Amino acid sequence: MKKRLIKGTITLLAILLTYLIIDNMFFPTSISYSEKYHNDMISVKDNVIYIDYNMANLFLEDVSGYINYNNDLSKIYNNIIDKYFKKKNIKCYEENKYQVLEIKYKKKEAKELFSKYIKVDKDIIVKVLFNKNWNLKNIDIASVDYKINREEIIRNNVVNVAKNEIGNHGSKYWQWYGVNYHMEWCCVFVSYVASQSNVMETYIPRFGGVSAGIRYFKSKGQFKYKSEYTPKKGDVIFFDFPSEHLVDHVGIVEKVENGMVYTIEGNANSNYVKNKEYPLDSPYIYAYGAPDYGTVR
Repeated sequence: MKKRLIKGTITLLAILLTYLIIDNMFFPTSISYSEKYHNDMISVKDNVIYIDYNMANLFLEDVSGYINYNNDLSKIYNNIIDKYFKKKNIKCYEENKYQVLEIKYKKKEAKELFSKYIKVDKDIIVKVLFNKNWNLKNIDIASVDYKINREEIIRNNVVNVAKNEIGNHGSKYWQWYGVNYHMEWCCVFVSYVASQSNVMETYIPRFGGVSAGIRYFKSKGQFKYKSEYTPKKGDVIFFDFPSEHLVDHVGIVEKVENGMVYTIEGNANSNYVKNKEYPLDSPYIYAYGAPDYGTVR
């Protein structure tokens, strides 16, 4: 009886161990990164930088969270993804056991991104290496975080553009809109941010009135009432202040933290762009425009 119990326990442990190994190899729930992997992931030979995503234990069908590597590598990764979507100075090919995404960087840009890893005194070539057997069939480099990272890049860009406008006078925006006199300029500010982020008319309209913005997002199925939606950075936020009895103000969502939504707004009881914050259940918040930044247009 005792031998049978020991044998059964060993069998159970073996099955459990096998499950854990397989689960970790092929279906990682998250991908962690620490400084010790830096040297393994990035290597340099002459003027070529190799970024080996094999070392990240990355399974191409489950890449959520990959954007959360340390800031240094995330900046490089975002830049690579951005170049891929723009088809700028890149080519894709197979080499030995890898699929290779090759990007050429001019000296000036290379210095900004890679000076930590290499002395940059000329143009740089970056080769991103993917194990072509991971996905078993039809690996498409474009599928590597195709939606997640594109959306992250665009949302960050919209917010960063808006942040850079904080403190600027409203005349900058209504003059950009083609008006030479003071106007209610909250919508124009949002339009300007969209324009400078290269998302105007693809994800956010050019609009001078709140109702026009509402119509646009409703037509796209992207108008979300606050009771049914948690906002994301880069969304458009619509306000309904009780004294006005109509939806009459908009801004850009900067971030959401601890039950608060932080915004960047123009014409918010001021002639200057400024930060504001509200509880997520604020009676002043009416709804959100939620652009589908992950979809290529």
